[in-house]
Amino acid sequence: MKIECPECKTDNDVEHAELLTCKKCDESFSGISFSKRKWISAGALMFGSIVGYKGYDAIHADRYPFRVEYAIADACINSSKNRLRVSQYKDKQQVCLCAVEKTTESVPYSDYKENDNRFFRELLINARACG
Repeated sequence: MKIECPECKTDNDVEHAELLTCKKCDESFSGISFSKRKWISAGALMFGSIVGYKGYDAIHADRYPFRVEYAIADACINSSKNRLRVSQYKDKQQVCLCAVEKTTESVPYSDYKENDNRFFRELLINARACG
């Protein structure tokens, strides 16, 4: 454990807690209470927080808003004017969700906002591949 001398501010490596004195000024540490330094832990926590926050932003920077994803999936699933059996509806739902997932991964949201033609072309291709 490292202990800083309160008198001369020198760091001292301490193995045992008997008759402790400063290696530089020979000041006794008796009667003084000690605690381990927590700067390294605090620094690591701060660093981890900043990296985590920035990493989250980088990953989710061009993510589609939930309402947009939902609206696209809903339009795909409910596009048929015909009645579907429950099993057909569930199959269509799986195909549409798969297609939306693949398309939102390959077409950035910024591209979708500028011109959605590419998005819907890829959605159709992905729907065929998912079906």
